[in-house]
Amino acid sequence: MPRTMKAFLGSHLPVLLLLAIAKPILAKDVFYDFDLARSSIENSLSPDCMNLVEPRRYLFLADKTFPGPAIEADEGDTIHVIITNSDSAASVTIHFHGIHQVGTPFSDGPVGLTQCAVASYQSHEYVFKAYPAGTHYWHAHSAMYFADGLSGPIVIRPKDPDPFTYDDEVVLFLQDWYIETGTEQLAGLHSWPFVWIGNPNSILINGKGIAPECLPGGANYNNSFVCLETCQGNTLDLLETITVEAGKTYRLRIINSAQLVMQNFAIAGHSLTIVQVEGTNTEPLTVESFDISPGQRFDVLLTANQDPGSYWIQTSVSERNIQDVKGNAILQYAGSSATVPDILPVHPAWDDSAFGEMQQDSLKSLDVSSDPEAVALNATDIKRYVLVGTQNVYTKDDGVSSLLRWAVNNISSHRLGPRPLIERAVTASEEFGWPTAIPDTIDMTTEPPVVWNYTGLIDVDSGGPGASLGTYSEAVVRLEEGDVVEFILQNTRALNGAAEFHPWHAHGYSFYIVGRGTGIFDPEKDVSTYNEVNPVLRDTVTLYPLNWVALRFVASNPGVWFFHCHLLSHQVMGMGFTVVTQPDKLPDLDDNLLSCPGALYDDKKDLDDPASSAYCLMNFPWPFAISMLLALFF
Repeated sequence: MPRTMKAFLGSHLPVLLLLAIAKPILAKDVFYDFDLARSSIENSLSPDCMNLVEPRRYLFLADKTFPGPAIEADEGDTIHVIITNSDSAASVTIHFHGIHQVGTPFSDGPVGLTQCAVASYQSHEYVFKAYPAGTHYWHAHSAMYFADGLSGPIVIRPKDPDPFTYDDEVVLFLQDWYIETGTEQLAGLHSWPFVWIGNPNSILINGKGIAPECLPGGANYNNSFVCLETCQGNTLDLLETITVEAGKTYRLRIINSAQLVMQNFAIAGHSLTIVQVEGTNTEPLTVESFDISPGQRFDVLLTANQDPGSYWIQTSVSERNIQDVKGNAILQYAGSSATVPDILPVHPAWDDSAFGEMQQDSLKSLDVSSDPEAVALNATDIKRYVLVGTQNVYTKDDGVSSLLRWAVNNISSHRLGPRPLIERAVTASEEFGWPTAIPDTIDMTTEPPVVWNYTGLIDVDSGGPGASLGTYSEAVVRLEEGDVVEFILQNTRALNGAAEFHPWHAHGYSFYIVGRGTGIFDPEKDVSTYNEVNPVLRDTVTLYPLNWVALRFVASNPGVWFFHCHLLSHQVMGMGFTVVTQPDKLPDLDDNLLSCPGALYDDKKDLDDPASSAYCLMNFPWPFAISMLLALFF
């Protein structure tokens, strides 16, 4: 047995034994095969009544379904997902959002970090344990194919009964939808002058919706070049309908798979009880509505206790002033006539940050005593990082052209060659011991290079560091197994003075939200306000405008784990870094890494940048080109 495998088994033996004995008889292997490809361009695929043919808008789908196929398993099962990339001109990877990948970091998915991209007409198998239990989802994690529909739900059922009861369950998959493809959006983000992706055209619930401009009275209702005439029929036929029986209680598994917008979720006339977030059972919290950021998942109980009829299920946009764009579905009582509901749900104002902040503070873990991560709450030796997110301008080596970037502590992180980070980390740690420097990376600093009034502007006259980006590189936090770590996320204003929210997502870990506040984090007074008794444990946190939030976790999972803003545009613009934990305890390198085509990982090339040779090589239709050449000469 290789030394690295022995070390890996030794460090993970308690967790592996727990997973092994959780269901000694019922634990099983579960197999899924996904065929990935961009769709043909046809209006029958339109999810929101907008014309797809005129703007040449395709979808990127798994098995030609939208949303993508659901993955279901029992906790402790081994899941096998085999993807076949049938697209002729795109290289893709898949991330299993919420799955901790204990012992299987090579299956986490981010391109250039834990694997090579899967090229055209190639297949790749992801293998991982179904852990933790809860509501999760999968999505593309290369370029911006996530924005084209490549995503779907994951449901992991727990080995022990849930501490709440219900009669049935429903998955509600929320998406924002653009008429521009992810590739078009990415080109704008990487251009100068900068081209922002703008606001979504619609919000979808389970893949269905109606763009506001295509509603009766909408700006383009009668314009067939924009809106489809086939959508001028029965509204009920265009929206998702959830049928319930009076008196029964339903578990709604609500997933925000949007790329940009936070949404406030409500059902007219019905209260909702939050019982779980991202796999963590919470103290029951009954609400009329709640905010859910991109990447977050809420499990709520709904009791069908109103007069039989039709009721709106609706999401409104929070933190962005686009109130005409809403997601709609129908809650239909069985046996009652299906009609368009009259009464709309009540939502907070779009800029009512206090509503979401108070609700996030109200979420408490139901029981931390059984959580192995709870050691973090009583630790005294803590590695603390104050991480300040800023918007900056990066000037390229030619001194002329520039890029608008997002950064953390003045480091905008992008993936460099020549090989995926996990390979470089494992190789370096085996040769020099851990922790050691990783080639082609820079260490994330424990505090920003300049401290200023984070609620003000970033310009030098205001005491800030200025708009110029300090470093454009691959940022890492190097941790040893067992380290207790605290990330203080500090929000600031963008260069235009606006204050935005940022939903931060951790791969490989869940974290406790031990503190939050408005303004500027002050360790002298704010640490004393922490909740170290029953804070909520989750993997995606909302950093509200001009807020700070404190996250704490134990570095118990060796691997290479991306930590980033889950606004897709911010992520590809550099708002993130990678947590590298004890890579010398990982098993042998995955065969996928050993077969990476060297040309695809040119040194110092950004793998998400359409202008880079790496991106072009990865997305060039090689099989088609080769077949044409063979046809010409043979």
